[in-house]
Amino acid sequence: MTDRRTSVKLAILLAPLILSVLALHAWGDGMAGGLSRAAGGWQYPVRNHAIFHIRVPRRSDADAFAANALHKFVADAVKTHGSELGLATPTEPINVVLLDPETDARRYRWPAAAQDLKANTGMYDAAGRTIYVRMHRELQRDEVIAALRETAARALLHDAGSASWSPWLAEGLVGRLEGARPAALRSQSAAALPTLSDVLALKPADFHGYNAPLNARAAKLLVAFLMDARSSEFIIYYDAVREKLPVPDSLFANPVALEAEWKKWIQDQK
Repeated sequence: MTDRRTSVKLAILLAPLILSVLALHAWGDGMAGGLSRAAGGWQYPVRNHAIFHIRVPRRSDADAFAANALHKFVADAVKTHGSELGLATPTEPINVVLLDPETDARRYRWPAAAQDLKANTGMYDAAGRTIYVRMHRELQRDEVIAALRETAARALLHDAGSASWSPWLAEGLVGRLEGARPAALRSQSAAALPTLSDVLALKPADFHGYNAPLNARAAKLLVAFLMDARSSEFIIYYDAVREKLPVPDSLFANPVALEAEWKKWIQDQK
């Protein structure tokens, strides 16, 4: 009798604990995510600068120069290219995370790709409307600003519909918006550029990995050439792509001649 009473009392005492363990098991992922976000909020507090909600390490003031650089870039890009490329100042906030060298982005449930960022490089996560830039141990403002300009260009183009465009077009326009000079692109590497047909056939994965720098350089040079030397035809082509209309074939009707013109144009850039 005593053993039975003891068992009942023990079961009553252990029931809340067992239920708590089961609940934690069932809700573990959600709670872990919540704790990760809370930790991120503590280590990387958000500081709002109009449309840019910027997270920086708690003791950093990098958000001030980052906000200035981003606002200036957006204003200049919309003023210079807004009309021809259909760009507009974002109406929804864009999140920005400036990572220090030691932070493991996965700890805060940020994209795994953000963890692989090298110092002074960035990425734009369209799903979360978030720019990630990894800072150097010794802050290098010009390099961080360059990474912010590139990723902000991706954000503007995504808002304009770049997710449905050919990869070479989206990547090439990033170079146009960030102000990449054709002469500088030409001198970046002695490696031979892909052919025109190869550039037009590039897939999103081709802008990641070993050949990504070469492919990105080719796409940026191609768009720069088309906008400078074939501007009228390019804008007709671009408008059709952006509006999802039948794309005219006049721009690439003679690929052999166009490639020769493109390669000569590249050589003439000083």
